[in-house]
Amino acid sequence: MTPIISAKNLAKSYGEPPNQTTALNDLSLTIKKGEFTAIIGPSGSGKSTLMHILGCLDKQDQGQYLFEGKDVSSLSENDLAKIRNQKIGFVFQFFNLLPRTSSLKNVQMPLLYAGIDKKKRGEQAIAQLTAVGLADKLNSTPAQLSGGQQQRVAIARALVNNPLVIFADEPTGNLDTKSSSEIMEIFKKLNDRGHTIVMITHERDIASHTSRIITIRDGRIIQDEKNVKTKRTISKLDV
Repeated sequence: MTPIISAKNLAKSYGEPPNQTTALNDLSLTIKKGEFTAIIGPSGSGKSTLMHILGCLDKQDQGQYLFEGKDVSSLSENDLAKIRNQKIGFVFQFFNLLPRTSSLKNVQMPLLYAGIDKKKRGEQAIAQLTAVGLADKLNSTPAQLSGGQQQRVAIARALVNNPLVIFADEPTGNLDTKSSSEIMEIFKKLNDRGHTIVMITHERDIASHTSRIITIRDGRIIQDEKNVKTKRTISKLDV
C-alpha cells in the first residue's frame, strides 16, 4: 500500500547567510493510512515547519514530498488548495474559529469553499458537532464556549470533509489538563475509527496517547518509535 505521506531528504531554511536558520535538515519519513503519529520536539526543533510542508501549507527547499504518491512540488496553487480543502483537516492550538460566527457556521466553512449545497452543509456540520458532544452548542459563538469546547468545534470542522489525514498542531497547548485529556480521547477514538492523525506537540505525556512517536531535534529525526503502551482512558465521550 502506498503511504499517504512520503518525505525524502527534506531541507528548509529561513533568512539569508550569515543569519540563515536551518529548520529541517535531510529529514525523511513515511506515514501510512490509519497511523496516529506524534511529532515531538522542543521549540525551534523544526516540527511546525515539517507540519506546514506535510500539510501543503509550505514547500521545502530541497528533497521530495509525495502526498498519496504525487509529488507535491509539481502541483499548482489551485491543486494544493484542493488538497488542503478535500484531503486534509487542520486543528490548531488557538482554534482559528471565526469569532462572531456560530459553531454550526464555523464547521460549515470548508464545505462552503468546496461548493456543497446549503442543506448538505448543515446536515454534515450538525453530524460532526454531535459526534464531538456539542449538539447543544450549534448556535453558540466561540466567546460562549470554553477552550475545550472551542477545540471540539475545530475538530468537527477538520472532519467535516472526511479528510484523508488530520494534522493537529499543539491541539492541547491552550487547554487545561481535564480538557486536554478529553481532546486526546476524541483523537484516539477517531483513530480507532480509521482516521490518520499527525499531531505536533512538545509534551511527552500528550504524545504518549499516540501509537507512534517521532522525536525531532535541530531539524532531524533522532528517534522514531512505536508506542506499545498507548494510554487508554475511560471517557463518556461517544465519538
